Amino acid sequence: MKIVFLDTTNHASEIGGGHLFLAGIVNELADRGHDVHVVTKGKPNLQIAERIHNSGIQIHIAPWGTGGIVEDVSPNFAAWLNKLSPQVYVISGSFDIGWTTLPLIDSGIATLTIGHNDSETFYAPVRHYRRFLTRAVGVSDEICETYRNDCGIAADRIEWIPYGVETNECAPDDRSVRPLRLIYVGRLDEEQKRTSDLIKVVRRLNENGVDFQLSIVGDGEEMPAVREGMSAEIASGRVTLFGWLDSSDVIEKVRAAEIFVLTSAYEGFCIALVEAMANGCAPLVTDIKSGNKQLVRNGENGFVVPIGDIGSFIEKISYLDANRDKLLEFRQKAWETGREYSVERMVAAYEGCFETAAADARSNPRTPDPGFPLMESCRSKYPLWLRRIKARLVNS
Repeated sequence: MKIVFLDTTNHASEIGGGHLFLAGIVNELADRGHDVHVVTKGKPNLQIAERIHNSGIQIHIAPWGTGGIVEDVSPNFAAWLNKLSPQVYVISGSFDIGWTTLPLIDSGIATLTIGHNDSETFYAPVRHYRRFLTRAVGVSDEICETYRNDCGIAADRIEWIPYGVETNECAPDDRSVRPLRLIYVGRLDEEQKRTSDLIKVVRRLNENGVDFQLSIVGDGEEMPAVREGMSAEIASGRVTLFGWLDSSDVIEKVRAAEIFVLTSAYEGFCIALVEAMANGCAPLVTDIKSGNKQLVRNGENGFVVPIGDIGSFIEKISYLDANRDKLLEFRQKAWETGREYSVERMVAAYEGCFETAAADARSNPRTPDPGFPLMESCRSKYPLWLRRIKARLVNS
């Protein structure tokens, strides 16, 4: 099967779970004999590009051409896509052209989107372009529910496919001595990840005399704030900053830890959380709508605490530090839960989804509509002629 994945957001220095997911799934699909293509806006982030190139998959950079406003380049991309004639076109991440092209695509091409996060960034385009989507995939139950209740997608056109991760075949079995080993994996970002809360947790643990070591794997715009806010703990060796690591090194760090800490305000289906649980970490996460509570059963395989409740984070970490048998029990049950989300199961689910979508596109072809209006976020208060001049100047 010929499959095109589009992600116009993976060229930035900061990457997230959706970007890592894409690099992983295209490799797996290619290994299974599918003809996979990846479309990007610019040269992808080095980590993502290396993972994709290792499989021999071709990356097409801006096949719609450089410069021009979205109204003008969308037909170019549609013509390129229609000529390539894939069975399936998947929007994995896009703010504009991935969506604005949908009304121009041949009716026989199945069109899909993947909701990676519980946010309007993913919901608004689905709401606007729903008639041109064959199917919509959500990585969490909450995202699928929002597709159905708020975005107008019929239930039989929605699929829940959670992320798949590398799992440890061996259950955790050690009752480790101190220091307690904590880990955070992800972007260092305030708006979603609430990095300032992580800083507060570290300071309070230190003030309370908890013997711990925290590994921070990841990077982002809040790295300077982390370095400053945790300077004493970094100097003492309680906190180690590793930056971004290769996937194999991330697994190694996770398997060496005991508690995975997540302070986020919202998530989709956090890959780092699934990966941590599948490799023997007890999760300590925030009480958010999407993802966390599908995985973490409070008091059984980890703890769920209110967003921003630093006291609860400290209380739960201190409890697990003092009750190592309970910590081991949590880790073992988390491992059992995480093992259900293997890469193999995820890829098989996507293969089935793509087959169904391709059959739907053949039996119920949609009607292209070149005059369909742009979604609100792509509209401008400036006249078309002025925007065209600006685009030419920017790209000259």
